[in-house]
Amino acid sequence: MRDAWRGLVTIAATYVAFLLFAQFGFFAQVQRDLGDAGRVRAVMAAMGIAGLAASLGTAWLLGRIAGPRLVRVGLGAVAAVATASLAFHGLAGLLAVAAATGAALGLLTVAVAASLPEIVPPGAAGLSAGLATGAAYFVSNVPALFEAGPAVRALFPAALALAALAFAPVPRHPGPPLPEREEGGRRSFLPVLITFLVLIWLDSAAFAIVQANPELKAGTWGSDAQKLIQGSIHFLAAAGAGALLDAGFGMAVPLAAWGLFAVALPLLQHGGGAAAAAGPIYAVGISFYSTALVVVPSSSGGQPRWRAGLLYGVAGWLGSALGVGMAVDQGRIPNWFLGATGIVLAAAWARPSRLSLARAVRLYGPALGLGAAAVAVVVAASLGAPRPADALARGRRVYVEEGCIHCHSQYVRPGTYDEAWWGPSRSLDRNERPPLAGVRRQGPDLLAVGNRRGEVWHELHLRDPRRLNPGSRMPSYAHLFAGRGERGRDLVAYLASLGAGTAVERWAMTMAEPTAAPSAAPSVERGAALFATYCAVCHGAAGRGDGPLAAKLHDPYANLRKPGFHSLPQGSVEIQALARIIRHGLPPTSMPGHEWLTDQQVADLAAYVETLPERGLR
Repeated sequence: MRDAWRGLVTIAATYVAFLLFAQFGFFAQVQRDLGDAGRVRAVMAAMGIAGLAASLGTAWLLGRIAGPRLVRVGLGAVAAVATASLAFHGLAGLLAVAAATGAALGLLTVAVAASLPEIVPPGAAGLSAGLATGAAYFVSNVPALFEAGPAVRALFPAALALAALAFAPVPRHPGPPLPEREEGGRRSFLPVLITFLVLIWLDSAAFAIVQANPELKAGTWGSDAQKLIQGSIHFLAAAGAGALLDAGFGMAVPLAAWGLFAVALPLLQHGGGAAAAAGPIYAVGISFYSTALVVVPSSSGGQPRWRAGLLYGVAGWLGSALGVGMAVDQGRIPNWFLGATGIVLAAAWARPSRLSLARAVRLYGPALGLGAAAVAVVVAASLGAPRPADALARGRRVYVEEGCIHCHSQYVRPGTYDEAWWGPSRSLDRNERPPLAGVRRQGPDLLAVGNRRGEVWHELHLRDPRRLNPGSRMPSYAHLFAGRGERGRDLVAYLASLGAGTAVERWAMTMAEPTAAPSAAPSVERGAALFATYCAVCHGAAGRGDGPLAAKLHDPYANLRKPGFHSLPQGSVEIQALARIIRHGLPPTSMPGHEWLTDQQVADLAAYVETLPERGLR
């Protein structure tokens, strides 16, 4: 039992250090302290290069030093680096911390994976790795840690690493290797390496895309309940993956992860209800391959130390860099690329001369079965996701009957500033009856308003426009919600459907829009007055998320006093990102855009909002 706890705590501490500190906490600290996207990339590149070098170096060291001894060194190094990271804020210091973080994690991950038979009970390596990996993902998704500032996300993993060090394993005779159903040996390792490179590449790209897009983030990891659900799914899936590995399914587990990614990632990038349904499937895929990544290096022929070094060095650090680079450069994972990875994996594992049909069914049947089950889940969930066509048709009739067309157009003029405010543009539907393109614009264009405003906001605005927008000329439509309120709900459903499927495109457009410089230096005092006028009704007078309408919004982003701004996209300069959110909103949350404000007013508001988080906890 003591050996079991040693292994569990060691593996869990390793993953928590990677997830909570390196992937979240330290990255947030670098963004806060440096701001400039180029310098942020340089710091993170230093971590990746050091991680790659340390992974291969650890493989060499394991031929000379016992694995459990290196595990202990790695735990101590991670604790020391995480704690020391809080003392550095300049470029040179953060570059050094990044390199030290990559080196410490490279050492620890390779030592743990290569020494797995020595640090967990014999015959239970898969389940031990699965329980520990799942626990790490669950802990990292706990809202109090997920949303904490860099200090908490550095000190908690450091404390856990020190606790693991107290339980750290001592060298003993390794147990028997795990049972395998595929052929081992060095010749079979290249397909393994390719498989994990593909999976980590896809996962890193998808995670960066989700974190950079508020709609996708809110639909998957937005609320506290969603975070806990995702963490629980991670835990259960990792435990299941460990049991499959112990049963001898080997590489069928990570190949099943690719099948889950192939279903989930296109839906995830689509946004809306599809993204919400795809989030849990994506989490299962992550847990499957993450558990296998711990177990596979020591589970078959060849030298575990070099298998671990190459997997964590090449597939891990290089795959992460390629994935994040794809997210930054393209903003999405193209469907053709996802299909190409499937072809690459099929070619890597194709062995027609040695693989019988019965053997293929045993090896890859679970992957195909899980992929088919994932498709069934997504299809079943998506059947109820779209708005009923009759409700949208009724809502459109209400829109026409109430004369909304007299003040609101539904035509974004291509190549004009319309696209930045209301876009993206779409060709006119000349068969629409009646046509709703409109020629007047007393109010904002509504062609894609479903991507700019949430449904709760639409209802509150229809009931009392001037409460959300002081000075608005729009009359109240509270009468639409009288009685059962069907006409009002139908109109809200129709408005929410406008622009469906263009959320990712619009967010990319707003992110690419240059931030206009104000005519004068931003003023916190002027920003405070604007906040009281336009923002306090939801955020509260002090920004604590306790405004008069806060209870109706149920929005976790309403409290601006929490440490840090967790809705900001990765790699952004904070003040510029705040200005974009003030101008364009934060769909699909209830945060609207303030398109009518001048550049000076936006800059003043951003300057005031930046003072609200509890900086001492960051």
